[in-house]
Amino acid sequence: MDMFEINLTSVVQLMNFLILLYVLKVYLYDKYFKVMDARKEKIEGEIKKAEDLRREAEELKKQASEELKSVRERSEEIIRKASEEAENIINEAKKRAEVEADKILTSAKEQIERERAEMISEVEKKAGEVAIVLAMKILKGTLDEKAKKEYLMKILKGSEK
Repeated sequence: MDMFEINLTSVVQLMNFLILLYVLKVYLYDKYFKVMDARKEKIEGEIKKAEDLRREAEELKKQASEELKSVRERSEEIIRKASEEAENIINEAKKRAEVEADKILTSAKEQIERERAEMISEVEKKAGEVAIVLAMKILKGTLDEKAKKEYLMKILKGSEK
């Protein structure tokens, strides 16, 4: 037992050591562990907050992607409808133009036919007048007055028909 001797000095040193441990524990270790625990909780909280923000960012990205897809679909639909409407407007304008052209052609043909009929009538009238004048010149010396009148009446009745 030589190695392990107990004497008063050893006891005092042991007491000093225990008091030192107690003082260190109260004034240093407890505060140190409180600071370390607080720091650990803060770091864990920030990690959790960062994870929550990451998840929220992913959700927002997903929502934005879906909204973008929806907007693209709606814009394509609007463009398709606008194209169809433009095509319908063009077709209607073509149909109206064709109808208007047909009306103009029909009107022009009717006018030409009326003018033709008027010209024919005028030509017949003039031809009748010329025929009467020619007949009068031919008959001037050969027929009497009564025969001239009867002949003229016959010619006039024939030209009126």
